[in-house]
Amino acid sequence: MRFEAVHPGTVAVWRVQSLVAIAVALLALAALFAPLLAGGALAMAALIAWLVALLVLAALGWWLPEAWYRRLRYCLDERGLSVERGLLWRHRITVPRVRVQHSDVSQGPLQRVFGVATLRLYTAGSRFTVTTLPGLEHDTALALRERLLREGDGDAV
Repeated sequence: MRFEAVHPGTVAVWRVQSLVAIAVALLALAALFAPLLAGGALAMAALIAWLVALLVLAALGWWLPEAWYRRLRYCLDERGLSVERGLLWRHRITVPRVRVQHSDVSQGPLQRVFGVATLRLYTAGSRFTVTTLPGLEHDTALALRERLLREGDGDAV
């Protein structure tokens, strides 16, 4: 079984998403700290806390997508699709072809900019009813979907 990496453009997509979310969170945090920043004894402490939060969250927003990318792999074989992921808790999810009921390839605006897509496989009868594989090249996602359809038993996907 040979696992393959997803498209490296995934890191850029995740970084942009992380940094936008961090910016929104820091603006909300600034709104909470605004009364403290207006003056008073805690103004400097509040400003330092906000700057530390900015640096820590920005560092995590930059580092985590690369770490997630290094741990996201997939393999399509005669039995089905296997996905490995996880930083601290590692998971290997295998979706047998015969269990796939529906599949979906999607691309958001940011994913289109970086040329990546997400493959979703919907199954029945398990606690993991949707398996998601982000970060595939759009053509690769369509090819994987087609291969699952073509090589399946005809009543799946």
